[in-house]
Amino acid sequence: MTQHTRADPGRAAVVDGGRSLSYGELLAAAAALSSTLRNTCGGRPVAIRLRRGAGLVTALLAATATGVPFLAVDPEAPAEYTRTALTGAGVRALVTEGPVPAELADFATVSPDSGPGAPAPALSGRGPAGYLVRTSGSTGTPKLVEVSGSSLERHARTMSEVYGIEPQDRVLQLANPAFDVLIEEVFPTLVAGATVVTAPHPMPAPSELTEFLAHHGVTVLNLPTPYWREWVAELDCGGRRVPDTVRLVVIGSDMGDWDTVRRWRGHSMARLMNAYGASETTVTCAVWEHTRGEERSGALPVGRPLPGVTAFVLTGDGSEATAPDTGELHIGGWCLAERYVDDAERTGAAFVAHPSDPSLRLYRTRDRARRDADGVITVLGRIDDEVNIRGHRVNPSEASAALLRLDGVSAAHALVHRDGRGEDRLTAYAVVTTCQAGPALRERLRGLLPGHLLPSEVVVLDALPLTTNGKVDETMLPRPQELPPTPAVVSATATDPTALTTVAGLADHIAGLWSAELGRAVGVDDNVFDLGAHSLMLAGVRRRLSAHLGREVPSIALFTHITPQALGRFLCGGEGAAEPAAPQPAAPNRLRARRASGGKR
Repeated sequence: MTQHTRADPGRAAVVDGGRSLSYGELLAAAAALSSTLRNTCGGRPVAIRLRRGAGLVTALLAATATGVPFLAVDPEAPAEYTRTALTGAGVRALVTEGPVPAELADFATVSPDSGPGAPAPALSGRGPAGYLVRTSGSTGTPKLVEVSGSSLERHARTMSEVYGIEPQDRVLQLANPAFDVLIEEVFPTLVAGATVVTAPHPMPAPSELTEFLAHHGVTVLNLPTPYWREWVAELDCGGRRVPDTVRLVVIGSDMGDWDTVRRWRGHSMARLMNAYGASETTVTCAVWEHTRGEERSGALPVGRPLPGVTAFVLTGDGSEATAPDTGELHIGGWCLAERYVDDAERTGAAFVAHPSDPSLRLYRTRDRARRDADGVITVLGRIDDEVNIRGHRVNPSEASAALLRLDGVSAAHALVHRDGRGEDRLTAYAVVTTCQAGPALRERLRGLLPGHLLPSEVVVLDALPLTTNGKVDETMLPRPQELPPTPAVVSATATDPTALTTVAGLADHIAGLWSAELGRAVGVDDNVFDLGAHSLMLAGVRRRLSAHLGREVPSIALFTHITPQALGRFLCGGEGAAEPAAPQPAAPNRLRARRASGGKR
């Protein structure tokens, strides 16, 4: 990056709304912050708790020069959840802005714009320090993955080349700071001397993305597959077009489908790539690019491994699976993480030797995959309990463990149901010793879990059903209340335009739209967030409601008017003051918890 700074220090490095930082300004700010952090962190990992913006990019760059790993966390996550992560990482210094919750008061806080001058940090020479990222754990306790500085540096250079990033590019930074896709949005861009364009907070709805891209001249964007799918649905409705500036769209975090690819091609001929990886493989380890005119069926391929990365599809006996047989995908090469922090047992189970070459270290992805005759890999699903929910890698046991931390809960179990829309929903079951209802327990969980781990519903039982072996019998657990999502749910008001002109009629119609979206009965006074609504569902309801009303419904209206009755009153011009602020629903973010199918980030 320093070569670009020397050649053109005035080039824009970060655009944050109306604010712009040149490369010279970014390095100066990062140098100052780096000096402060070295004096504050005591040789321990540094935590970064900032929203998307110039401050976050500055802190990331500064942290790489401190000589210790950094851990970026979601500033909107419950404070206790964040405290647990920081304590587990051994953090002393926390880069943050604004009021600090009492739970985080023990950490030394540093502002992203504070500190004396110091030598400019660089991504070359001795190289940067690495980073930590929190990922789902099978025991109910999240794992901290440690990635080395050399892997971070090589990832930045490799992805800059794979994506063909040039100094004139403007690359969108959309990912939640807690997810390692952030790494892929920022560092390859800076290595190439291009410009990072940070998305605002909250994340723009798919209906708002096109205007944002056009306004800022974005050329490269990296989207969670569910978000991309909703964006394509918005484009299908007409009235918007993909800006001509967009030349590359990267998708991941969930399994892509060919139907959406075909529809996307009706809107743009920009390069489309499907990226795959895990926190344990430095964000991305394989990519696939769609070739114009290419048609297949089933899941989108994840392609071939990156340069310097190896991939093996191994059967249970350790032999290489040949098409059409499937096996577990194993990854090797420079991208592998160092370890799970303070967890030698998990590290040993996940990072193994190749069956026929003990010198080759591999990561077991737990993804079931197939390698075609031409070498292209397709991930087909998981072989363990982990699932992707809206692009987030989730192990249901984390929700169970959180429930057991609540007073009055004596037993708990969580699992994933697939609803009538084909979407995975996390449902939790609890046995209580005091009189507590499911919605109340779910509300208490908000203080312990981030949005993607919050169950759509908590069901209170007298006892958990057990098998003869003493394990929870999931087949005997009651399914959540469901309503088949059929067009009939909304047809009554949709076919009678006059019904949409009254508060009562519009509220009934909105309840019907939500019933179809959630796959369950929704009353006009129900808080849709309590029933499991999230940001992508809001995008779908907003799109259909706008079409039925013949006018654009602002996305913010669905966030602030959280019952059908209140939204209907607002849209009819009534008083309808907004209810208490809705919790910000977790947006799909390549968490890259994992990309592609079981997968990315």
